[in-house]
Amino acid sequence: MKCPKCHAEVKDGSLYCDKCLAEIPWVKEFNSVETLMEKKKLEEPKQSFSFIKKEPAVRFPKLLVSRRKGVLLCALILVLGILMFRQLHTFSALYHRAEQAYQSGEYENALSLAEQALDKKPEHLRVNLLRAKILEAEGDVSSAILVMQPVIKKFPDSAPVYQMLLRLLSHENRTREIKKLLSECESPEVLEVCREYIAEPPNASLLSGTYTTEQTVELTAEGETIYYTMDGKNPTEKSLVYSGPIPLMEGSTTLKAMAVNALGIPSDVVSWDYILVYGVPAPPKIYPEDGNYYKKTEIELEVPDGCIAYYAFDEIPTVNSTQYQNPISMPEGYHDFYAILEAANGEVSEAAHREYYLEY
Repeated sequence: MKCPKCHAEVKDGSLYCDKCLAEIPWVKEFNSVETLMEKKKLEEPKQSFSFIKKEPAVRFPKLLVSRRKGVLLCALILVLGILMFRQLHTFSALYHRAEQAYQSGEYENALSLAEQALDKKPEHLRVNLLRAKILEAEGDVSSAILVMQPVIKKFPDSAPVYQMLLRLLSHENRTREIKKLLSECESPEVLEVCREYIAEPPNASLLSGTYTTEQTVELTAEGETIYYTMDGKNPTEKSLVYSGPIPLMEGSTTLKAMAVNALGIPSDVVSWDYILVYGVPAPPKIYPEDGNYYKKTEIELEVPDGCIAYYAFDEIPTVNSTQYQNPISMPEGYHDFYAILEAANGEVSEAAHREYYLEY
């Protein structure tokens, strides 16, 4: 029998080839079973190795691609979220959302959004106005005033700012502050827009002056209540209320008046001085009294409003004598001192008299 591998002659009964040492399959069944078992042992590691090598080559790239897609998707979602958040929290977006919330009556949300906008632009005019309006709508007028007070200093020529602050002050009847605020305003445009908050002082029908006949004074202030005094004191809302012509008394009168408009805001106080002289004036009063004096002494006259005084020593004065203007030094020796008054109506009083003796 020949070796199936090298084809050399093999002795009968030999299990291996003497030349190549290959197995000689004398018995087909035996050799086949043994051969199969050997082949199986040799093939098992190869199959196992083939399984390990092929599995990652097929599945690992697919898993890697899937993970990369997931990471990219998450990153995209994150970027979009950040962009949307930033878009919703820009100054413009916050302001418009606050305005919409205010219009819808959602005051708490509107105030929060307005304050977030102010964090970005603290001095922005429209947002400060909106914040004040929200506080006003919530009934917190005092806080709204505190918001507007620094704003009006920043925007002294802004009519909307003045209108807002004046309205808030009016809610709390802080009329004196309204008057002061407008008195310090230098913008004609603002004053024109805010005219309803300005009370014009009253006018008098009679100018200040000296009169020799009976006089009455009429006060006028369109659409306003007028308060007045005749004792020289400034009027208040507790003073006399004007209701018709005011008769003037003889002598000196100072008339003061103010007007209060429909919002309760007072005007400036105005005044007029009147002197009325009807008949012959009384003799003037002379100081000091009669007597002997031993040191330098001055003579003084009491001159009523509307009159002129004239004086002379040792004779009766006339309207052509020396006019009294300042205290007079008493001359040495014995002297008679005389003085008269001339009223605005031309009437002249009798002479007043004093006797003085001065010796140093």
